[in-house]
Amino acid sequence: MSFADKLVRTPRREKSGETGYERYDYQASWGLALIFESHNDLDDYAIAFEFHDDIVRLNSSSSPTRARFYQVKTKVKGHWTLTDLTARKQSKDKTSLLPSYIGKMLDNYQLFPGETERLSFVSNVPCEFMDASATVCCFADCKAEDFAKFLAKLKHECSSASESTAKLMHFVRADLSLHDASAHLKGMMQNFVTSQLGTVSYAPDTLYKTIIEECRTKSKFTGSIHSFDDLIKHKAITKSQVNGWLSQITASHALPTWTEISNDLTYGAMEKAKIAKEWHLYRTLALGAGNEAINRVRTRIRAELKKLSFSLDLTPLTEDVFSKVWSFATATISDLTGSRLRAMIIYEVMTYDASGDVQKADQKLADAKP
Repeated sequence: MSFADKLVRTPRREKSGETGYERYDYQASWGLALIFESHNDLDDYAIAFEFHDDIVRLNSSSSPTRARFYQVKTKVKGHWTLTDLTARKQSKDKTSLLPSYIGKMLDNYQLFPGETERLSFVSNVPCEFMDASATVCCFADCKAEDFAKFLAKLKHECSSASESTAKLMHFVRADLSLHDASAHLKGMMQNFVTSQLGTVSYAPDTLYKTIIEECRTKSKFTGSIHSFDDLIKHKAITKSQVNGWLSQITASHALPTWTEISNDLTYGAMEKAKIAKEWHLYRTLALGAGNEAINRVRTRIRAELKKLSFSLDLTPLTEDVFSKVWSFATATISDLTGSRLRAMIIYEVMTYDASGDVQKADQKLADAKP
């Protein structure tokens, strides 16, 4: 059985309690930080939320062979002690003890021994017996007497635990504050975008809201996962999706101004004003690669553009596509207006690529090739 199938078919550990909103949101934020870190490190990846652990990093979005599991836990102040990490609560029916934090970490290894690359406990506060200045520490690298206690506790909870499995376990000091993670994360996002695209003009707040909401959506999905494709679709962010965000930034940055576009439109003044309003809104929505309804309509628009001659002026070209996709679009996107659909069509014209994908919009309509 492939690791992809094994991930989906293996029953998941039940959650022992509700997670507070602030801490739940912190998991999504740290997951996004992990995405930024992983983008340059791996040729492909999928970061899955709330699936077998708080966060799981797979080394492929199609055929994974390795995984890193992360438990993301927060404290308002203080530090983590060995007692904190190994404490076990009673089950609701009081008939058994629930796994401790390190017990949960070990559980993932026992489920996927051949695929587990690393097991990490992530927190905003330090660990009492680890190097407080380090970002990532292996528990085996703490003082010998402290590791001996750690290993003894681990073996007491699970007799099959060994020193070699304990060496897979790490403590990660998250560089995000509990109460203001967004401010730091926005800075990380801006550094990430600059490292990928250079200096470009875009709306950082808009981009941040789009991608952090995508992470939250993946975290909150509670529907059934029947296949690896379901897992990727509903619970994970992939490298391809992040590249899609970056492509949209590039395309949006290079688009002609609305004034330039407006000069090529022959609609009446009122309709042109409505399209202008929808245009500015849609440029933001187009960054949201996770909106399936919009993506379906975009795909249909591109398919129609492939069939047309770009010798048409912008208005008749827009109206031609409009007439062919209107019924499908209104059935797919609720409350869709004609002005919004025209804005969507114009956007796709300005970012047209004959392959059907969005390309860098570094050319005017007159230069586009059908």
